[in-house]
Amino acid sequence: MRAQTSLPALGFALLLLTGVLVLGVAVADGALLDADRAALQRQAAVDLSDRLVAADAPLTERANVLNATAVAGLDARTLRTRYGVPAETAVAVALDGTTLASAGTVDEGTTITRLVVVEDTTERTLTPSFPARNRVTLPRRTERARLTIRPRSGTTVTTVRANDRVVLHNESGLRGTFAVTLSPTRTTQFSFEASALLSRGSVDITYYPATTEKARLEVTVDG
Repeated sequence: MRAQTSLPALGFALLLLTGVLVLGVAVADGALLDADRAALQRQAAVDLSDRLVAADAPLTERANVLNATAVAGLDARTLRTRYGVPAETAVAVALDGTTLASAGTVDEGTTITRLVVVEDTTERTLTPSFPARNRVTLPRRTERARLTIRPRSGTTVTTVRANDRVVLHNESGLRGTFAVTLSPTRTTQFSFEASALLSRGSVDITYYPATTEKARLEVTVDG
């Protein structure tokens, strides 16, 4: 009788043990799946952030230096087509907490943060007065400039130098608008060889100085 009475209890215990084991395996499998998903999301976020800040990327001036204008134009279509984000993957790209572009719905996901520099270029124009000699120094460094040369009647400009390097020359005279490339690592001094002292309005120099600011680039991948 005792043996018969203990059989149902033993069966219940075995059933309970089996349930606990199944639940434990399910929880362990779920934890492994979550870990695998997080690892895949992290790798995808790292890969995308690497491509965004690469030296030859559409958004950069050089490695880890973002062009402010290009960054402002980033959108979901670009993330999908140019950077190869799959349709089933949601992704968001933010700069200092402000979302630049997102594709899909990002609920949580995995975020990778990179320190970058954002470079913004502005256009400025200088009209020198040439009080004593035909030279002028730009206030800021720039990689390029546009010179508009229109000397007064009877004055001829034949040569333009940038830091002693000849950038424009014409023996019969320079008149019109010319684009020149400059060294971004040095402040540029322009000197003009002319038949007389130039007056204000003889030359306009449009240049493009860059300002830089540190920022945090955040790439979040979900799915």
